[in-house]
Amino acid sequence: MPTKPTTRVQALVRHALEENAARGHQGDLPEGKVTVRLGAVDYFWLDGLAELMDASRTRTAAMLLSAAIRDAAHTAGLPTEGDEFKARLKAFLDTEFPQETTPPNSS
Repeated sequence: MPTKPTTRVQALVRHALEENAARGHQGDLPEGKVTVRLGAVDYFWLDGLAELMDASRTRTAAMLLSAAIRDAAHTAGLPTEGDEFKARLKAFLDTEFPQETTPPNSS
């Protein structure tokens, strides 16, 4: 019997439940900062998920947003791996984080 494919968000939550290590290793890439305003219901759910994932609300929001962004990029047909992706990522990092000297993690 076929099963519904798992989204990155579902996989992230499952991983957090299975392993306390879901605090999120992001590799060698620099981090950007984004401010997000949430409605009361979303903030309520975020609080519950943060408790479930044993992480701060900020860290939980970052992990969930990252998973959703990756799902959206894949759905939109944007390159998410391979040489084109690596070239575009490098150009972005060179522009957005010129002070960084660490090469991006290939994983």
